[in-house]
Amino acid sequence: MPTLSRLIAKCDWDSVYQKLLSGTEETSIPIATPAKDKVYILHQALCSKVNPVPDKVLLVLIKQFPDALDLNAFIEACENPRLPRASMEILFDLASTETLHAVEYMARVLASKSVRKKNVCVVQLFIERFPAILEGGSVLEYAITNGTAEIVDKILEVGVHEKIGRAGGLYNKVNGSEDSLDVAIKLYDENDDERRHILATCLQYANASKMGLELPDPNYPVILAAVGLVPKRILESFLAAYSHEITRTKQAGKYAILKTIQLSEEDKKDDELPSIFNDSILINACSNGQLEQVKDLLVKMSHKSSEDYARKYFKTLLHTASKKNALEVATDLFDENDNNRCEILKICVQYANAAKMGKDVPPSNYPTILAAVGLVPDQVLLGLGRKYQSEIRDMDRTGKFALKKVLKMKEERVKYANRLDSKCQYPLHIDTRRIKFNRTLATIPGAGEPRRKRFNIRLTPIPQGLRKIVQDVRNSGRQFSQSQGQS
Repeated sequence: MPTLSRLIAKCDWDSVYQKLLSGTEETSIPIATPAKDKVYILHQALCSKVNPVPDKVLLVLIKQFPDALDLNAFIEACENPRLPRASMEILFDLASTETLHAVEYMARVLASKSVRKKNVCVVQLFIERFPAILEGGSVLEYAITNGTAEIVDKILEVGVHEKIGRAGGLYNKVNGSEDSLDVAIKLYDENDDERRHILATCLQYANASKMGLELPDPNYPVILAAVGLVPKRILESFLAAYSHEITRTKQAGKYAILKTIQLSEEDKKDDELPSIFNDSILINACSNGQLEQVKDLLVKMSHKSSEDYARKYFKTLLHTASKKNALEVATDLFDENDNNRCEILKICVQYANAAKMGKDVPPSNYPTILAAVGLVPDQVLLGLGRKYQSEIRDMDRTGKFALKKVLKMKEERVKYANRLDSKCQYPLHIDTRRIKFNRTLATIPGAGEPRRKRFNIRLTPIPQGLRKIVQDVRNSGRQFSQSQGQS
């Protein structure tokens, strides 16, 4: 009759079970191997990868010779990529106190073995029983490097529940250098689906932490989670891989997602408004509450040629430099209960935001509160949100996610930028391929940072053919100043 060892090698578990019930002594006899440690039938059964040992067979094996359930048995179990969680739980339940102490001492190593074998169930069991092994970040880093996205997700989930650190331990530094998120970004390969899924999982937890959520929402768009946390090249890759997240959302949601991307790419030094907002006629119209004139001026000026725009800029510069610009005037006079004042500020922020987007006129159906982010104080922003809440009500869930992220990024703009630039590893703003906006708006203040009272007045980029006009105006200004000095 075949020995137990041969039957186990063939995965003939029915025959193994029957032979065990007959009272064989083979379970206590070491198997002849070159290894120094004693190897028993139980160890061999736990090694079976093609067809894992059934629980009923495992129970009888341990019952007949409990001494075989030692640390080596746990090592063999962790090396088996197909061993079910229930089988590992049996080992924990029936092991001696001494063996359990040894397993706990080696828990980090044993969990890493299961990570390498990509056994999600066993990894999850170990981190649930011994959450302390997640401290320091080595297990998570090992999972990001050698595991799967599912394993990384389980580790981060337990890390959040056990309060291992921010975002489940993603920001815990390993060996005092990189944190786990850095590792996931560094190892990203757009041609490797698993690497992409691992990074996406990490970004979901990192973003959830920033948004004040305990765990990621299962329906949260990956693109939205990635904004502000990865360099531009990876964000572009994600836009291609997860484009369906954008195509399925409504237009207002698409605008909100675009705004988050624009906020993440803006140069922190950008602090300008288009020159039309320094026009004395527009300022007076805003001051006097002349809504129709404000609309007419903004519409007409948005269609002016670059040459007219340049001449208009220099003619009004000396007369308006000491005054508040039109947007500031409209903001100061905003009254949530005055429809006329609300509409004046609405059209001003819409055109200012359109200029930021490099457009002459505001896109249709662009939410007012989205356009106003970074242009008005928080109190006014909330007032606009209440006044035009119907524009938000039509947003789908993805759009509302994006709007919330825009508001959060507005509060923590500096923190988001510093996350990318602190190590000079993943800077966004030095990429020469960046799309440059034709006009720029005011910098969004960081949390706790005082808001600037005035916008710097600068000329937006002028086409090559207009440089002579600009130089002539400048020379005229110098001559005028010199003549005034002489007199």
